[in-house]
Amino acid sequence: MAKQIKKASLLSEADKQKLLKKAGNKKPISQTQTASPIQSIRSTSRYATDASEDEQTKASSSFLVKVWLGLVAILLAAFVLAPKPQLLEYQSAGLVTQSIYIPGWFGKPGTILDTNQRAILAEDEQSLYLCFEGQSNEQCAKYQLRKEQGLIAAAMFWYSSRP
Repeated sequence: MAKQIKKASLLSEADKQKLLKKAGNKKPISQTQTASPIQSIRSTSRYATDASEDEQTKASSSFLVKVWLGLVAILLAAFVLAPKPQLLEYQSAGLVTQSIYIPGWFGKPGTILDTNQRAILAEDEQSLYLCFEGQSNEQCAKYQLRKEQGLIAAAMFWYSSRP
């Protein structure tokens, strides 16, 4: 049979009453406090406003989460759909050059960052055509394409070539 442990208090009953009076409670704990109808209405209205504020903060936080998720989705779609730069190595007459090539949007010719010419990449022929604006495609300079590298190589080349 287990011994029953009695709860012991470090404060006497008089000390408890003094602490309660200091805290703003005029009546001792043993007496039941009856609230007036006005106080109960105020307290329920206060609880109602607290609940509505909680609902508003939950609604605003869920709205912010939806906005952020929408922005992330838009940026991800833009990254997937946008043309990605490539590092091209091409040669003509023994001269080998590396440049960053950015494909054009919707069938427009791409550009090479270190020139003002338009670039037409013919991957099936393994060649690159560089043309000045206003020239026909027959007057373009033809370069033999040696190597194509992706986005990371283009970013590293761009970073290393900055002054």
